[in-house]
Amino acid sequence: MTDESDQAHGDESGPMDKVADIGRDIGSYIRQQRSSAKISLRQLSKLAGVSNPYLSQIERGVRKPSAEILQQIAKGLRISAEALYVQAGILDLPDGGPVPDAIRADTELSERQKTVLLDVYESFRRQNREAETPGTESDEPHAEE
Repeated sequence: MTDESDQAHGDESGPMDKVADIGRDIGSYIRQQRSSAKISLRQLSKLAGVSNPYLSQIERGVRKPSAEILQQIAKGLRISAEALYVQAGILDLPDGGPVPDAIRADTELSERQKTVLLDVYESFRRQNREAETPGTESDEPHAEE
């Protein structure tokens, strides 16, 4: 959806366009998470303590929720508030990749379980990086066979 003012500035989006995109992105992300959890809009509204019309406007990208509202929605969806903050542009995308993203997105794990798994995963990655640095022994144990 472009208009003449967007075309006058070339390919660059203005700050208001970026805010609108973030609103749509977070809304569609919330809708996707709600659908995955098989929760109706009305049920999430009650779980999150947010009015049904307001939640609907968030999902459609009409409203951009505050961090506090996102936290309530995350609690209702039983997902990480951090995941919603990243989607909303409040937090930068944490380091990781597909494995940490999958852990954070898993609706069957508690926040504590996610934290522990992420800590263990990151410790393994750190250990492997340290083993690959020059001056350290990087041979595999069965390399002598």
